[in-house]
Amino acid sequence: MARVAVVGAGSIGACFAAHLSVTDHDVVACVRRPFDNYVIESRTTPVRAPASVVTDPGDLDGPVDWVLVGVKAHQTRDAAPWFDALCGPETVVVALQNGVEAIERLTPLVHDAEVVQGVVYCGAELLGPGHVLHTTRNLLIVPDTPAGEGLRALYEDTPVEIAVDRNHLRKAWLKLSTNVVGNGLTALTRRPLGVMADPALFPVATAMMAETWAVANAEGAKIDASDPGGYIRAITDGNPDGRTSMLMDTEAGRRTEHDAIHGAVLRASERHGIPVPTVRAIYAILDTRDV
Repeated sequence: MARVAVVGAGSIGACFAAHLSVTDHDVVACVRRPFDNYVIESRTTPVRAPASVVTDPGDLDGPVDWVLVGVKAHQTRDAAPWFDALCGPETVVVALQNGVEAIERLTPLVHDAEVVQGVVYCGAELLGPGHVLHTTRNLLIVPDTPAGEGLRALYEDTPVEIAVDRNHLRKAWLKLSTNVVGNGLTALTRRPLGVMADPALFPVATAMMAETWAVANAEGAKIDASDPGGYIRAITDGNPDGRTSMLMDTEAGRRTEHDAIHGAVLRASERHGIPVPTVRAIYAILDTRDV
């Protein structure tokens, strides 16, 4: 039996915690707002189960085996007291966060624990503490390492798919590029993912995708960058009504993760001297209007 803590039980954190909570593992949710039960509404993988919840890091009793980080990227530093209580040299910390900079973000906070950058595909919306509407997939892509294999074993009795991938860097940047375009445009227009195919915005979407892929390949991601427009149309054809996390945050008046998403592209572009004018413009608009 493994000891697992989920720091931040928002839509993604609650889904990953709930599915693990019905196994033999010891799972605790570290949250600000307490709740008694997980309620995951889903057509494919519903869960209703009691929840073990802690609201004060002082109530924890030492390092755990696994820490799943479900807080938004810009909330990571505020979660430091949880990491102080939960992390030791034998702990593995798994980032369920957007972006490609989780290792750099988390390593200074987790007391020599190993940090794993996850790539999450899980459509979910938080309806209340512990209460989530799940719409699509339960997939986490992790690097092909012993920690990645250990995470797959941890979830083997659940409907969560842990994909251990040798091309993890490519998968991480493909997800980031999708977020750069989809999250940015849905948040600014307050329309679902189909907005990327709007004739007025499709050239903007294509330019952002191409710029991000150029940076990704400079980082070593090895993405076939020949058809950014086709990639965008595949997304909009498959899920035109999809609602991104940044759209939901915008509607709720919350801060968005544009720095972890668009900002990551800007920082990498500066390392490689690659111009990204469209991504930079969208970042500036999001940053100016953010709360």
